[in-house]
Amino acid sequence: MNRPKLIIVGGSLATGKSTISKHIADATGYQRIALDEIKEAMFDLGGYRDREWSKEIGRLSFPVFRDLIGMHLDRGESVVADATFLWLDDADWIQELAQTHGAELKQIWLTADPTVLRERFIKRSKTARHPGHNDDLDSVMEEFDERFFNKTFIPLPLDGKTKIVDTTDLSAVDHDAILGWI
Repeated sequence: MNRPKLIIVGGSLATGKSTISKHIADATGYQRIALDEIKEAMFDLGGYRDREWSKEIGRLSFPVFRDLIGMHLDRGESVVADATFLWLDDADWIQELAQTHGAELKQIWLTADPTVLRERFIKRSKTARHPGHNDDLDSVMEEFDERFFNKTFIPLPLDGKTKIVDTTDLSAVDHDAILGWI
């Protein structure tokens, strides 16, 4: 039996994680698990109110996200996991999941010019973003400017290969190169 793969697609807000992870899953047949989609399903079930509610739904969604990844790996299925993965603590549970399930671990780290990310975030929040995220620009821009759009994040220190992909120009991303690397 082949070792399952755990492909981590991470990066800051609006780097194109959903776009890249969907492309990988479609091309490989791997199971795609996206934290935002779990949160959105929970918003649809439990409703949405304000930014604090959105954060709480995020905290409730995380164990489901992590456990779904583990469930698929336990069945020998490869997984594309899509989330920000910005915090050092993420490295611990990801590493543990990969080791526990004998998965080959690879990380695709998306990065882009923070100014471009901020512009994408604003556009997305006005058009396609689920309202449960409460990305109302007037209420979150100060918080997000401070937390996300004034810095560059680095990949997690994982025992596996990492590919850094600049998504400043999403149309220039070489999807075939990413698939070849996987």
